[in-house]
Amino acid sequence: MKWVSCISTVLLSICVFMFSTSPSFGMINVGVLTKEAAKEKYGITMHARENGDAGIKVWLEFKKEGLLKKFTYAELRMDDHQGNYLVSAKLQPNPVHHRQSKGITTVAFSVDADQLAQCSFFVVCYTSSRGGVGYYLKAKDFLDLTNPVTKK
Repeated sequence: MKWVSCISTVLLSICVFMFSTSPSFGMINVGVLTKEAAKEKYGITMHARENGDAGIKVWLEFKKEGLLKKFTYAELRMDDHQGNYLVSAKLQPNPVHHRQSKGITTVAFSVDADQLAQCSFFVVCYTSSRGGVGYYLKAKDFLDLTNPVTKK
């Protein structure tokens, strides 16, 4: 009887060790996408327009194809001038205008033009139950900060 108890304890210990040393569930690999890589690899584009008292409206457009078929969520991330984290907020996919194609997904935020350089989108795609990929898309890498309004 002690033999069975000892084997059970050893097997349980091994299982706990293996589980604790393997990659955790929900872990994501994070990187930064440049304007060129976002467009070429994933078809992601960033646009901006004036938005009255709300400042500048900035949005991403993409089709849920390839990796983006597993699009899970997007966030606005804002850092201070030294690059330290200030705030983040989850963004809901919504059409930016009434003529938008049904096959296009958009996420957007509005910000004062002076704060645009500190803003970025964080796009996450969970590719499995074990985790996924997240990319930062910095507004300053995609838009002309002196005249951020794009033609669309």
